[in-house]
Amino acid sequence: MTTEISYEDQFERAISPAQAATLERYIKIFSVNGTAKRKEEYRKGERIHLIYYRDPDEPVEAILAENKLFPTIEIRERHRVGNYVRVDDSEYVDGVLLFKGISVFDRKGNEIYSSPIDAVTNLHNYEETHKYFYDDHNKKLYVFWYGTNGQFSFMMSYNPNHKAYLNEFKQDFRLEDLPGLPGFNWPEMEYYHHAEPVVPG
Repeated sequence: MTTEISYEDQFERAISPAQAATLERYIKIFSVNGTAKRKEEYRKGERIHLIYYRDPDEPVEAILAENKLFPTIEIRERHRVGNYVRVDDSEYVDGVLLFKGISVFDRKGNEIYSSPIDAVTNLHNYEETHKYFYDDHNKKLYVFWYGTNGQFSFMMSYNPNHKAYLNEFKQDFRLEDLPGLPGFNWPEMEYYHHAEPVVPG
């Protein structure tokens, strides 16, 4: 079992050890056999946040007890679903669960789904749920937003072909706008029509 250390900035983007040394805030990553196991975030030399990737046989209580020095502990659980990775996320502040969420990543590591989950009811907050679409070069082209019951609400486009359709009055695209957009085939994008399913079928 080989443990490697690498670094990220506060937005979880890879940086060099030399860059980390110059930053007020950075993340130190401990990877086992090439896969991140824990990420320790530092601010001005003080540990402020732990991201811990939990294996199914590790009790949450033990993780929290062993890492009490961190005021905030985020526990992530990875699940492979077909060609995708679903990550269930739980955040504890001083040992109290305050946030839950789900993210889904495609085979290239692009996040295609994110949704906060109510920590008490376990229900999705659909108004804060997003799905993301990327081009063949991993550039994010579209962000989809949903309403309270998970129905499609609107889409934000970063596609240069659609700039001419946006102005000071129109910043996003509603359902009635989608059929006329060049290079955009809404009927074939069933995964994005609704906040469910979480993982493409």
